[in-house]
Amino acid sequence: MTISSPHNDRIKAVRRLRRARERRETGHTILEGPHPLRAALAAGVIPEVVFVPEGDPAPDIDTEVVTITQQVLDTIAPTEAPRGPIAVIAVPEPEPLEAEPTVVLWELTTPGNVGTLIRTAAAFGWNVAHHGGADPWSPKVLRAGAGAHFVVRISEADDTGALRAAGLTPVATVSSGGVPPVTIDTSNPVALLVGNEAHGLPQDVIDACEAALTIPILGPESLNAAVAGSIAMYALSRGS
Repeated sequence: MTISSPHNDRIKAVRRLRRARERRETGHTILEGPHPLRAALAAGVIPEVVFVPEGDPAPDIDTEVVTITQQVLDTIAPTEAPRGPIAVIAVPEPEPLEAEPTVVLWELTTPGNVGTLIRTAAAFGWNVAHHGGADPWSPKVLRAGAGAHFVVRISEADDTGALRAAGLTPVATVSSGGVPPVTIDTSNPVALLVGNEAHGLPQDVIDACEAALTIPILGPESLNAAVAGSIAMYALSRGS
């Protein structure tokens, strides 16, 4: 079956999933690219439908596979220069917080940063929690995560109290004035809070944390949020 018109009702329904409101209302999202799809399938995720560009091999899965033109792929995908296949999957329910090292994405708004930190967490064996900001299951975040979403535990964090109740020690990342990561006590699982790209963490949140860490740097005024969070995770992993 080939869908060649971008005005097809089904194609339009998939396109609407690029909007956060539509994803919330339907409980579904768009997964783009072969590697994220392989990771999802390996984790036991069964897409509702997979759209494959003409000429590309169809995945061997027990679900509906629809062949589409490159033109239609371009209308479905939420990114520039998209790469098929495109899958529609159900958004998983948030996992409960647990007493394992966790990076907390506190009102991060850039999808690339959110996806990068989820990918780094997977690399270092950390869990992920989020508080506001960019939807961790948005198509752009999923693409930046490169399949990491399906190998990490993703939770929600209402406040630092919820983190402590789960057996975690909240530690804030700040651009200046904090202690080096190597001085942080990691004998108890750490919840590493990474704040908004423009404003960082609110002061009351920093005050509610057990400690605040700063990565010593020589060059620019501060590091990108995803870079800082990734370095801090690595440093704390070595100290645990």
